[in-house]
Amino acid sequence: MELKIEEIKEAMNIVSQQITNRLLSEPILEIKLGLDVIDDLWLLHDNGKITIRGPLSSDISPKSPDWITFEKDTDQFRIIASANPYAPEMAFFLLEVWKGKKLDSSKLIEHHVEDALTLLENRWKLSGEPIDNKNQRGLIGEIEAVMHIFDVKGMDAVTKWDHTSHDTQDITGDGWAVEAKSIGASSDSVLISSLKQLKWNKGQTLILSVTTVKSKATGKLFPEYVDNRIEILQKKSADAAAKLLLKLQTIGYNDALRSRFKSKWQLPEEEDTLFYLIDENSPTNWWSNPINPPMPKEITPKKYPLDMSTGIFVSRPLKEILL
Repeated sequence: MELKIEEIKEAMNIVSQQITNRLLSEPILEIKLGLDVIDDLWLLHDNGKITIRGPLSSDISPKSPDWITFEKDTDQFRIIASANPYAPEMAFFLLEVWKGKKLDSSKLIEHHVEDALTLLENRWKLSGEPIDNKNQRGLIGEIEAVMHIFDVKGMDAVTKWDHTSHDTQDITGDGWAVEAKSIGASSDSVLISSLKQLKWNKGQTLILSVTTVKSKATGKLFPEYVDNRIEILQKKSADAAAKLLLKLQTIGYNDALRSRFKSKWQLPEEEDTLFYLIDENSPTNWWSNPINPPMPKEITPKKYPLDMSTGIFVSRPLKEILL
């Protein structure tokens, strides 16, 4: 059995909304987790502490990060942590329990809890950055695209951003889509990771966003970059800023992990992000055309570098393309 992407995204949204919008909205509140196969778990917020409790019919002795307190009685377990800054990590834990139970419903929930706590402990043992250098660069490119698109499409720029990277394009609206890429200062090509990413489809305005992202020894850490962009977006829309931050938290960025980021980046200027219209004449559609002789079935290309320096691609103002 394999979980569908839409199932995972919906579960992520439910857990995040229940913790952020409901549980933490009151100093003392207990709610039942409304997520199908793990709906026998309860969440308690009590003056800055989050407790997850559930049934215990089989003994477990899980390992966990040192910021978690694990308690058990004869028929119940409790997992306790400070809401600030660990609420996003608790959401990650719950999602892992849900995924485990969906894939193996015959296994007792406490054993899925044990597995998820072990996964969480291993994640905190990693010596590297929570998000590696390559993915930080990619996320900066996507966030810059979101920031620019917000000025044209409003809240859709944030809500339509696929922060999980499972959709064909990074941002897909009604009749339009944007694939966001980042490049280094000396690079002329972007890596297209799917043959369908820049395939033109009738009735859809398809745009390639390219942001030059530069490493800089005296630059900003990724959390500082996020702080800067959230602050800018908050001045335009507090709801959009909160939604963007929530999406980032579900993919591994949160205050609990700030101190583990090491890579530094120059803050991109407005002119560092360029937009290119992908139409029916774009060379990226070559993969969709009949090839003579046909490509051997043994060859299955999945990604390709796209040279932006040949003169075929000419950047245009985003408002001119999307309005």
